[in-house]
Amino acid sequence: MNTRFVEAFLWSARLGSFRAASDRLHITQAAVANRIASLEEDIGARLFERDAKELRLTATGTRLLDYGERLLEIRQQILSLGKGGDEVFGLVRIGAIETVVHTWLIGFLTNLRSTYPGIEVQLTSETTRALHRGLREGALDIALQTDLLNDSGIISTACLPMEMGWVGPAGDEETLTAQQLLSEPVLTMSPGSQPHEALKALYREVGMPQGKVHCVSSISALARLVRSGFGRALVPLPPIYEYVARGEVQIIRCDIPVPPQLLVVSYLESAGSDAIRLVAELASRASDQFTSSVTAPRLGSAQ
Repeated sequence: MNTRFVEAFLWSARLGSFRAASDRLHITQAAVANRIASLEEDIGARLFERDAKELRLTATGTRLLDYGERLLEIRQQILSLGKGGDEVFGLVRIGAIETVVHTWLIGFLTNLRSTYPGIEVQLTSETTRALHRGLREGALDIALQTDLLNDSGIISTACLPMEMGWVGPAGDEETLTAQQLLSEPVLTMSPGSQPHEALKALYREVGMPQGKVHCVSSISALARLVRSGFGRALVPLPPIYEYVARGEVQIIRCDIPVPPQLLVVSYLESAGSDAIRLVAELASRASDQFTSSVTAPRLGSAQ
């Protein structure tokens, strides 16, 4: 079985369309469709129900998701057999936004250190804007941030996006309208961040002038402020789940959905380091594995 066909299937299922999968894999939409058609022929069953509005998995397609993930993981392990972790070495300077720091970064770095002991990591946590500057000025090798950079010499890989939404203190309302949320003080991430831009777009969508907005770059500080009743927050949700699980804050459903926060791994192509390319690829995989597996706490729960 051709693993490229399986990869095309997995990305189509994750992103919900052949077009999105083609952008992610850097191939044409027709190539994605052909690969999936070949895979369906190999298996002997359809994997998607196709209609004009959406791409839906069949029962066979749903069962293939787990098998496909495991197959690609085994393939990567096989390809790594001839390359011992101690054969790859070098300094890799990584910059990451708060969303990454509070979700999958620690596990990723722990795994990287044990698998590739010859790679030394220097870590910085900054806003997306600061990470762009660091990458362009050569102060960083890899940036884990939210924008696809088109600069010459920088390679960017889009990862699965993270859900964004509203949180309030424990015991708050489970459902509020956008007008109700925006009529009171709001907390969000730093100016220019995707949550901040999404908040400004929401004010425009409901036709309200921008009210009192507090921009806080720290996820933990945001959670403490929300818990203390300083305001509700529009944030990427996965980093907040631990605070929800502890009963400190709760997720609030809004009548107007907020677009998810993008996650992008960018690195300097001109660096010419095998270690940098390897770490960037591993980071993209770690991000996607986390996002596809994370489970949201029950709405309004304080567990």
